[in-house]
Amino acid sequence: MGRGGSHRTVPGRPLRPAGAAVTARLEDADFVGRWFRHRMTRLGPEVADVRMHDVRRLSRGVSRQTWSVIGSVLGGDGRWSEREYIVRRDHEGGSIIPTSLRTEYEVYRRLNGSAVPTADVLWYEDEPGWAPDGREAYVRAKVPGDWLLPFIADDDPELDEARVAASKEHLDKLALVHTLDWEALGFGEVFAVPPSPAECAETLIGSVLSRLAEFQFEPSPLLAECVAWLRDAAPRDCPRVTLCKGTNGHGEEVWSDGRIVAMSDWELAVLGDPAYDFAQVQEMIPEIHRNGRRVWGLPEALAYHRERTGIEITVRRVEFYRRFYGVLQFLYCHHAAALVHRKEAAPLRFVWTAAEVGYHSRLRLAGVLGIDPLQEAPA
Repeated sequence: MGRGGSHRTVPGRPLRPAGAAVTARLEDADFVGRWFRHRMTRLGPEVADVRMHDVRRLSRGVSRQTWSVIGSVLGGDGRWSEREYIVRRDHEGGSIIPTSLRTEYEVYRRLNGSAVPTADVLWYEDEPGWAPDGREAYVRAKVPGDWLLPFIADDDPELDEARVAASKEHLDKLALVHTLDWEALGFGEVFAVPPSPAECAETLIGSVLSRLAEFQFEPSPLLAECVAWLRDAAPRDCPRVTLCKGTNGHGEEVWSDGRIVAMSDWELAVLGDPAYDFAQVQEMIPEIHRNGRRVWGLPEALAYHRERTGIEITVRRVEFYRRFYGVLQFLYCHHAAALVHRKEAAPLRFVWTAAEVGYHSRLRLAGVLGIDPLQEAPA
């Protein structure tokens, strides 16, 4: 990683990289410059040339790799301007989340141009010789902003108004997701479609188990018991099937000037009960109590969401999907463990997920059954 590479345009430079297996490396700014020039029409009709001078791996994120690519584009007005792009791809050993990279790309592609703010996805690369390091990838525009809201977890009363305002902004964007015409945008081609709103929970359970069966290498009696419990407890009062984002909230969206300008991380997206999203909100529904009075919390957030969408979400349904999250966590931990099981020398990231996160997923599953292994007395 570093500087160097295509600072100048070379007339007649061949588009296809020679010796692709050796030179088509994502950390090579010269290759990336030729790659982007090869796909230049995807950058916009006004782009006449492109130069790349900085490629770096971003540290955030666990399931896949995210890279920043910074360069300059020549516009139709003859002026160069700096732009930054994001490249997403799997790790060399695969992805921790079993959702495919292509599915992640398709979610962005369908959301572009909708009311839901997302980064513009530019292309999916699977052509031999151009896929960096021989691995499929997709490219999207970088949206200026930041994921960090330093005040969101601060209990200072003077920050109550800012925390509630940020929470409402987040709920406004979730409302856009939950009222989207997912059928018109073709999401039924991407995700399992519940036959009816009443069958959202059962469809989700079945979908996860089908995916797990593709790579499960050892039985889990604990998971089987939890699934049986969840199927018995599955709510049937969901009023509407919606697009659901999955992981959402602080650390998952891009903010600028107090507004969410891009919703990111769609790896756990599904079609189902919007309560599924409320079960996965990270920090953006703070519980605020002042002088014995409730200022904000889950009931207030659900009421605010109902005003925006007309969709009734109960605390009971949110609690169900919080319990169900243990199954999702088991899914991706076991996916990582399956890769470790197959390889003699697995990447540390996969080993850590399979062992450490997998341990916590089993604690979460035990909690679904009302068992706390850390408190149980030894036999």
